[in-house]
Amino acid sequence: MGETRFDRLTDGQKECLRLFHARWEVKDIARQIGRSPVTVHQRLAAARRHLGVDRSVEAARLLFEHEGSTYDPAIYDPAIVVETVPGEAVISEPNDGGHSFPLPFPTRGRPRNDMTFTAKLTYSLVLAAIIALVFGGAAAALSGLSEIF
Repeated sequence: MGETRFDRLTDGQKECLRLFHARWEVKDIARQIGRSPVTVHQRLAAARRHLGVDRSVEAARLLFEHEGSTYDPAIYDPAIVVETVPGEAVISEPNDGGHSFPLPFPTRGRPRNDMTFTAKLTYSLVLAAIIALVFGGAAAALSGLSEIF
């Protein structure tokens, strides 16, 4: 039996294509596999060349169809999978009643910002209020100092 174009793909290229098919961003794929985004782009480009297509979406779809949908896309959902130790993935626990304070940027335990619009708006309003208080206090302090001197 002859070698197919899919046999020429490396394991790294296949992994990148699977994650790309699951609609991961390149930077998230890079973080997941422990490589740089440039490496992910290079792997996707090499996979496109091996498969003879112009777009990574096409290459990912071809691999998905070739594998007969043997993997579950939910496994590759970044909202579900959290990489704790390289090679050891665990299912992330949902936030239980707000015991941890969610930050508005990605962290090791939460690699994607999954905050709701309301939470993002609240963060923005609180930040604006803090900035207004700081600048107001600074202006009052400078005004007081100018009267003293």
